[in-house]
Amino acid sequence: MILLPTITDTIQTPYWATFPLATNAHDCLDDDNGDTSYCVSSSNARYMILGFANPDDVTIANSGVAEGDIDTITSVRFLSSGRSTDRRNASLLDIDYETPSGNPTESCSYDPHASSYETINGTARQYSDGLLGGTNWTYSDLENLEMRCTKDGTRQLRLSYLAIEVTYTEAAVSADNATFFGANF
Repeated sequence: MILLPTITDTIQTPYWATFPLATNAHDCLDDDNGDTSYCVSSSNARYMILGFANPDDVTIANSGVAEGDIDTITSVRFLSSGRSTDRRNASLLDIDYETPSGNPTESCSYDPHASSYETINGTARQYSDGLLGGTNWTYSDLENLEMRCTKDGTRQLRLSYLAIEVTYTEAAVSADNATFFGANF
C-alpha cells in the first residue's frame, strides 16, 4: 500500500517553497512529476514535517487498506524523487520518522542534473521504534505517521515526490460454513 502526503499535520516552513507557488507541500509531493510540481529549499537545517493519508483512505492516488484486511505489517519505507540544481554537486536531504520516533535518520544525496530526477527509496524498516527485535508496526502507527525532511547544506534541492510504502500480510479469510441458498432442499 502507498500512503501519500496530506494537508493534515503538515508543517511547511517558509524555507521550503513550493512550485507552483499557490500550492501546498502535500500537493507538490503526491506524484512523481519532475518539474511540474515540487518543494524547493537551499537553506541549511530547514525542515518540513509531512503527515500522511490514513491507511484506510482509498482514493485514485492513495491505495489504502482497511485495518481488518491486514494481518501483520512487514515493513515501512519512504519513496522519494529529487534532484540537485547545482551543476556539479549533489543536494542532501535527511529524512526521519517524526512519528513514531526511533528509526535512524536516512541521508539522501540527490545527484545534480539539469532536468532528470533521481529516485531514492528508504530502508525497509521492520520495527516502528528502529530497534532490532523492537516494536512491530501497528495500524495506529500508520494512522499517525509523520516524516521530517531536513535540508542538509546550501545546494538547492527540488523534491518532487515523497510517499510511504507499506508491505503487509493480508488477513486470512475465514472459512464460513454457512448454508447457501438452495443448498438444503
